[in-house]
Amino acid sequence: MSIFRNIVLCVVLLLGVMSQVQANDGTYYTKGNQLVPLQETDISVRREVLTISLMDNGMARVDVQYEFWNPGPAKRLTMGFEADPPYNYDYKFYPDGRHPSISLFTVEMNGRQLEYNNAVCVADTLPLTKVKDLKRYYMWDNNWLYDTANADPKSAYNVPIDYDAGIPFAYVYYFDADFQPGLNRVHHTYVYRMSTGVGFPYLVDYKLTPAARWAGGKIDDFTLTIRADSTAKHFVVYDSAFAGASFTVGEGMGKLRRSNRFGDSCTEVSLRNGAIRLHTTNFHPATELRIEAVGIDGMSNYANKTFRIGGSYDRSSRVLLCIPHEGQTVVPADPAFRQRVIRNLPFANRGHVFRDKRLREYFEGLWWYMPDPDYMDDTSDFTPVDWECVNYKEN
Repeated sequence: MSIFRNIVLCVVLLLGVMSQVQANDGTYYTKGNQLVPLQETDISVRREVLTISLMDNGMARVDVQYEFWNPGPAKRLTMGFEADPPYNYDYKFYPDGRHPSISLFTVEMNGRQLEYNNAVCVADTLPLTKVKDLKRYYMWDNNWLYDTANADPKSAYNVPIDYDAGIPFAYVYYFDADFQPGLNRVHHTYVYRMSTGVGFPYLVDYKLTPAARWAGGKIDDFTLTIRADSTAKHFVVYDSAFAGASFTVGEGMGKLRRSNRFGDSCTEVSLRNGAIRLHTTNFHPATELRIEAVGIDGMSNYANKTFRIGGSYDRSSRVLLCIPHEGQTVVPADPAFRQRVIRNLPFANRGHVFRDKRLREYFEGLWWYMPDPDYMDDTSDFTPVDWECVNYKEN
């Protein structure tokens, strides 16, 4: 009975953390995106090095190094970064064009910092199409704008009269870029809040297909690095975007395996203070990048109806200790041992080598576990979630 009392507590705490979540599908803050030309161009992408860092504060940092090739004379090109509006998050429209979930946006070209402007634009348009007279528009259903002429003024929710009149919109960061003949280098960074859900602690979406807006519709040389610096992450990356290219562990501690998630093939990753990398050439992205934490289903074996404590663990989210499916058996079943497992999860996540045979065998049975003989049980980086585990008591 005690484990289920803890489950109820976890759910309450989770709802407190995710106060903006509506229904059960989660909060989707935005997607990362390529830099794109906002008009037609003959400039191509020679090289892109994309680095996504997963952090324990719910944020992802994106760092992109581009090399563009201009085959003609010097020219000025308006470039932009399009960010989807949040979904299930505060239902507020930001007419100044600044996205509520993006911060620390920078862009540097050929060694010079560039200034940028913001606008609300019709999503995925070429050339850039701004939404005009913004005071006349309101947001409905998160990512559609409607003219007040098509709204019912008596409705508290401004439900549109004509649904087909909606404008799919994006928040856009745009700037003028001076391309010299030949090779040009652009360095672009920003931080954005990762999406969350009832069943997973984080989700990182990144749009790759807008690269097709550059000349040739491809990236000649593409490198993706996913980092987990000073933390540990357990996640999957779906295969569909990469047409057979594969990841390798680039540094730190990590391991990979082929997996399948909800019917889609993917690479499963356990990473601690390190990085994985993928490299491919002549890259024509046909779908988008998705990095998804292994959440509740990572703890659950649907075939034999078991719910394994610690099947996945994230230092920033309580969700992974919670909510077995109805009818499932909690493993371990012994309350005293279950308490020991939960209390030791933060240490196992950092690589503690267990001398106790029973604990050692339990954690060696969790795929994400990577023992590190050099780990000295330092608690200086413990998060509130870690301490909740350390102080857990079976009642």
